[in-house]
Amino acid sequence: MLDSTRLRCVPSSSRQSATPARRGRPRAVNDRSDVRAAATSLFADQGYRSTGVRDIADALGIGPTSVYSHIKSKADLLNEIVIDTMDALLEVQHEAITSSTDVVDRLRRAAESQVRFFVEHPNESLVAIREFRWAEGEAMTDIQKRRLRYRKAFEDLLIDGDRQGRLSVENAKIAAFSIIEMAEAVPTWFRPGREMSVNQLAYLYGEYALRIAGAYNVSQTVEHRTP
Repeated sequence: MLDSTRLRCVPSSSRQSATPARRGRPRAVNDRSDVRAAATSLFADQGYRSTGVRDIADALGIGPTSVYSHIKSKADLLNEIVIDTMDALLEVQHEAITSSTDVVDRLRRAAESQVRFFVEHPNESLVAIREFRWAEGEAMTDIQKRRLRYRKAFEDLLIDGDRQGRLSVENAKIAAFSIIEMAEAVPTWFRPGREMSVNQLAYLYGEYALRIAGAYNVSQTVEHRTP
């Protein structure tokens, strides 16, 4: 199961913009999670660089000084959101991959799991996907290591499947990028309850991942060669 502490400060409901509170009527902000949740929503909606500490304060109905009583800087908030999100996504990916011994099934489950995660955590996902580029120094190094681990897990599945003759992959790195990046658009457009369910969406993306990996080309080749 996903460790809820990974995203302890972030709401997992459908994407919503932070609604600025009326100035002059501040509410009590007793937890850093309030600040983080507001920042996550704003970073996802209007971008990290376009969001100032005053914007976060306005969304909470407090003053900027009160925000700084909970955080060191806006950059620290970004780093924390991205790293926690990547850790949670890596955990979900690991659980999907280790839930089966069949390489094709493992690839499908890994592809489906990332789509489900993006749907369940749209704001955090958008920040981790788009805004990580503004991280600096050690934080950027830590983020890039996690991104590489995530992509490498897909690459390893693709290489293993090709070696077994279950998949047909000319370039595992490009195929892995394709599987990941086609899913990264999901939180920008998908809204539950409209055209299809989350289960239907995840199934389709699992199918697309297998097609990118040449799973059906292998099956057709085998069938064609069978006397």
